Amino acid sequence: HQNAENIRLQVPTTHIRSRPSSRGDERGHDSIQEKFFQPRFTQVPEDIIIEEGRFCRLDFKVSGLPTPDVMWYQNGRMVHQDQFHKMIVSEKGFHSFIFEAVKSSDAGTYECVAVNRAGESSFAVKVEVIAKEHHMPPTFIFKPQSKKVFEGDTARLECQISAIPTPRIYWKRNNEMVQYNTDRISLLHDNTGRICLLIHNANKKDAGWYTVSAVNGAGVATCHARLEVATHANKPIPAPKQLRVRPTFSKYLALNGRGLDVKQAFSPEGEFQRLAEQSGLYESDEL
Repeated sequence: HQNAENIRLQVPTTHIRSRPSSRGDERGHDSIQEKFFQPRFTQVPEDIIIEEGRFCRLDFKVSGLPTPDVMWYQNGRMVHQDQFHKMIVSEKGFHSFIFEAVKSSDAGTYECVAVNRAGESSFAVKVEVIAKEHHMPPTFIFKPQSKKVFEGDTARLECQISAIPTPRIYWKRNNEMVQYNTDRISLLHDNTGRICLLIHNANKKDAGWYTVSAVNGAGVATCHARLEVATHANKPIPAPKQLRVRPTFSKYLALNGRGLDVKQAFSPEGEFQRLAEQSGLYESDEL
């Protein structure tokens, strides 16, 4: 009963066995005492969560006399070494259980049992395997097209990207990062991979070569497009309509055309009289 309790608590149990002396002397009843120590784990691994396809290593340390034999069980079934599972023993009781490439079938509860003449000891560890996520590098379903807009208009550079997992998106203008999420420039996207760089109230500074890059763990995709910002052409001002005026040699025309003062314009000897005499025309009484 005491030995069973010691095994449960992993307390080393000492077994003493007597054997005859090899000297063959007359004292045949003399013997050499040999000690055995039950296996005891001084270092054990913790439960682990690992992604499918990864390398995994479970390290532990066990002591005992004589050196114990170690066996592994997965969900109660013994694990044998193969090309994907290795069991390594190093000096001073250090052991390793290695998974070269974890598979979904490797998930479960593992029990490690150490056995020698004095008894046995064990520990358990859980291995949880996460299914490997399928990765696909970014590809353009359709690419952004070069555009021409007028100053003050809204410019839209649109594309659609397919990738797993969802990529990070970067926009550059003439090799400088575009600062979006502002009042004038914003980046829109949806669950289908459609992306739109929206530029409100475009101006000449917005013109240039735009580069969009999509990046995830599987790769990178890049595309270029040019944005031109033109100025609205000024509308021609219509020429004023020419008015046809009958020629007259009134005092008022002389006043306006010659820059004469009022007194000269109304004087009988003024410029008006001289012009009228030269032309042979006289002011109409109807005026």
